[in-house]
Amino acid sequence: MNIDEYIKLVSKKKLSVVKTLIITTLWSSSNTFPRAWVASSRLLDLTGQKYFDRRTRELRDELGCDIETQHIDGEHHYRLKSNLLTQANPRAYLSSAEKKKLFIAAGNQCAICGKQTSAGVRGLQADHKTPLIRGGTNDLGNWQAICNDCNVSKRRACQGCNETCSSCSWAFPDVLGVGISLRLPVSTVQKIQLQTADAPKWIADLIKEKLKE
Repeated sequence: MNIDEYIKLVSKKKLSVVKTLIITTLWSSSNTFPRAWVASSRLLDLTGQKYFDRRTRELRDELGCDIETQHIDGEHHYRLKSNLLTQANPRAYLSSAEKKKLFIAAGNQCAICGKQTSAGVRGLQADHKTPLIRGGTNDLGNWQAICNDCNVSKRRACQGCNETCSSCSWAFPDVLGVGISLRLPVSTVQKIQLQTADAPKWIADLIKEKLKE
């Protein structure tokens, strides 16, 4: 199978210029499967489109291209694992009325960081709790309102993650709480490692007590 035959297999309709460029680049990155990793910076330069990553997700989710992503040396990379098409899970979007209802129910607050903001590209957005690529659905119960910053952070956290979404605080912050990052001195980290195996819970309990004070 060559690239032209593969593109015909991917879609009966003509692919957009950007999607064709992405899939052609991933295909030609090496001669065997899985193909070689292609850096996001290269795809950005080739396509000239800021949101090329969305087009890549559409190729994977909506058309079934066997594309995987991984964080390598501080940068997202993409590759084509095989020339087989997986079962597509088309991305669906909430209607304006459904999105408005979701945001009102959330009090126009981000479910993850609690920031109150208006809806928009840089503001409050509708997010799949469990991503489609991880078996999530387009059911209303799988949507949450989160801000753009948390949406970007969640997307990065999901890439290459092998954990179960049901135990992820990005997906269910209302149930599991919100994960935070702390910069600690090495000596403090070493002391924590000497604590019980339940160190993360011990730290969380300590923070809760300090907040109460």
